[in-house]
Amino acid sequence: MPVAMETYEDEHRIFLQGLMCKGVLNSKEVNALHEKALAVCKIDIPEKKVDRQKLLVKNIQTINDQLHPVGLIVRKGVDEDTGESCFMLVNTEPRMVGASRELGASVQSQWSAQELEYLRLLATDILQSDKKTITGREALHLTDKVGQNGGKKLSMEEAEGTINRLISARWIKSIEDNREIALDVRFLGEMEGWMVEVVGGVAKCQSCRKVVVRGEYCGCEEGMAWHKYCLDKQAKMGVTTKCKKCGDIIHGPEGGSKRAAEEERGEPSKGARRGSAEEEEEDDQPSQNGRARKRSGMEETTPKGRRGRNRRKSGDESE
Repeated sequence: MPVAMETYEDEHRIFLQGLMCKGVLNSKEVNALHEKALAVCKIDIPEKKVDRQKLLVKNIQTINDQLHPVGLIVRKGVDEDTGESCFMLVNTEPRMVGASRELGASVQSQWSAQELEYLRLLATDILQSDKKTITGREALHLTDKVGQNGGKKLSMEEAEGTINRLISARWIKSIEDNREIALDVRFLGEMEGWMVEVVGGVAKCQSCRKVVVRGEYCGCEEGMAWHKYCLDKQAKMGVTTKCKKCGDIIHGPEGGSKRAAEEERGEPSKGARRGSAEEEEEDDQPSQNGRARKRSGMEETTPKGRRGRNRRKSGDESE
């Protein structure tokens, strides 16, 4: 049987067509598509996983060599919430229209000018928010800003349809039980240049060096950020993640960096110091609390379990 060649052959065309049809594929889907393309072209599929991955990388590079002149590339992205690797066909042409912040319709022909303007409004509000998300209601209210420069307006019904299509194409995602909207892997993988122009910079994860929007940030310096899944991965391996600038330990959503740094140095955190002070106050006040209850006419109540047992005991004695 023939082996995969470095020249652009049918197995590359089949793989690219499959990727174009779906838009975004996760690792499992990409591997399945690659093996199917090899099987159709009667090319041996390596038995070892590492060899299959090497062949996949090699074939994607061959495809990208062909796509480069037309401003396209097969790029790997990562889902910010799950850490899942995804592959997508993205356009490398500039997204800005002149000096404005509009998204260029010429490089995204599947979307109308109104839909691209709406996507720009959604993304801008998301990136400029504290949580890097907006609510569904806030998203729909942005329709009032579409077409303010003389373009066609976007109705609420059209906006809902556009949001659903953007979610299906993985430009945006619905999170928090569908209450919030955030940027998805397609937008993060394709719009990095545009994000730099809009918000003045994009943070790169200090662990994997990929774009991070909704991650864990260290306040010592702008742009010092980590993906939450990268922190989780490091923690599971028993590795402590520290900020390279200030030395604070960086934890996931359940831990604060400065608190962890203090604890590692043997210093009690603010919460621990406050808790110890409260315990000392409680130890000094039991008699005062008892006198206060007597003055107010309050009586100490017996817990329900004990009260029930006392009643049964009294009944037994009466018998």
